[in-house]
Amino acid sequence: MLQIKNLRKNTEFIHNKMYRCIRENIQNPLKDLREVILHSKQEVEHLCAKHHGTAADLGTPSYRQYLWLRFLSTSNHLSVHMQGLEEFIRIITDKKIDGVSDLANFQLKIDYSGYLYQRRTSRQVTRLLINESFIQAPTSIKSQLIRAAFANRKTISISTIKAYANSAGYLQTTESIAGDPIANKLICKGKYIDLSLIFQNLNKRYFDESLTQPRLVWSSARAKRRLGYFHPEIQTIAVNQKLDSARIPRLLVEYILYHEMLHQYFGIEHRDGRRYAHTSAFHQAEKRFKGYQEAENLIKLLQ
Repeated sequence: MLQIKNLRKNTEFIHNKMYRCIRENIQNPLKDLREVILHSKQEVEHLCAKHHGTAADLGTPSYRQYLWLRFLSTSNHLSVHMQGLEEFIRIITDKKIDGVSDLANFQLKIDYSGYLYQRRTSRQVTRLLINESFIQAPTSIKSQLIRAAFANRKTISISTIKAYANSAGYLQTTESIAGDPIANKLICKGKYIDLSLIFQNLNKRYFDESLTQPRLVWSSARAKRRLGYFHPEIQTIAVNQKLDSARIPRLLVEYILYHEMLHQYFGIEHRDGRRYAHTSAFHQAEKRFKGYQEAENLIKLLQ
């Protein structure tokens, strides 16, 4: 996978600059911030193209950082982000949160991480990370999130926060950040199998070429039982790396990828605060795969 030197350092600089703008009440900071964000985004794209790849060929943490930069490179998204950041800081200040007695020893980051939120304290500095998709949450949700982040997990329920994470508002923001799928060119190629070639073939055979190719990756072989997954937040289909083998029938790889393409096609249904991925329509479509029963038998042999 591609690695961009100083990408994390550059995004940390942007986070610190945003935080400082709010704390020091700097007037009209958006133009300057957007220029810095655009420069970082374009630098990533340039370096990826230089290596004949795309941003989707980055490792997942770096790819998330790129999606965050791309999202905030739009003026209205950046404006909403700064308003949300200011509200989070005001909530923390007004509530006089234990553990944040001095804002000089506190860091708040709102970005597109894989967590809803995460708090860490080291060397007397408290760091709070909040997912960007909470940026337009109601004030009540923001307050509960702050309370949950600084409370003993046994003493507070986070059910309301999780419910909001399944709400239309949260999901719309997530979809805006993910944007249109970005096809990768490098890390889709394993030692024996190129996932992009299989995707294109399956897309033509079963989906009338209606699917846009997402990010396709080989996941860690350490995931022994999980053979594949579709991650809608980053428009990624991953296939277990142990299937990239001369000993594995191609039919099995095709079936696993087809299964995840169905998730991309049908999406996730949200009903009564719950997520449903394997609906009856999904199962019916899954059985249309030519060689379905043989592939299912192969999976059983692997377990």
